Amino acid sequence: MRNAPVRKILVADDDEFSLKLMGKLLAHVGYTVSMARDGAQALDLLAREQFTLLITDVNMPRMDGLRLLEEVKKKYHIPAIVITASDIDSGTQRRSYSLGALRFIIKPVDRDELLNAVEEILGKESKTHYGQGDSQRPCG
Repeated sequence: MRNAPVRKILVADDDEFSLKLMGKLLAHVGYTVSMARDGAQALDLLAREQFTLLITDVNMPRMDGLRLLEEVKKKYHIPAIVITASDIDSGTQRRSYSLGALRFIIKPVDRDELLNAVEEILGKESKTHYGQGDSQRPCG
């Protein structure tokens, strides 16, 4: 029997609480997760490791999420999910899509929304199910 491919996700967010929560959630359901506190740190990780998905906040110090997406599109060609603290304008959203973003999620991140987006993008066949009482608990 062949081993399933490793699904490695890079999460970039300057909000430490959100970063840790998303990292723990994704790791709990079986993904390998690396975390970065800004776009520059994310690029450093991308230069050293291979990832199948990027999840990035828009507003971060040193290098924001859009600039990170620009670099990822030029060099790494991996899909992305954009996380933002508020609704973003349509111009920013269009630019993000053109740079490789496939989904947008507004904070606080709902864990089922995040997991569904990740599974949809990575084509994961089996879904993780939670008890009814905690299925809508936010992740960040």
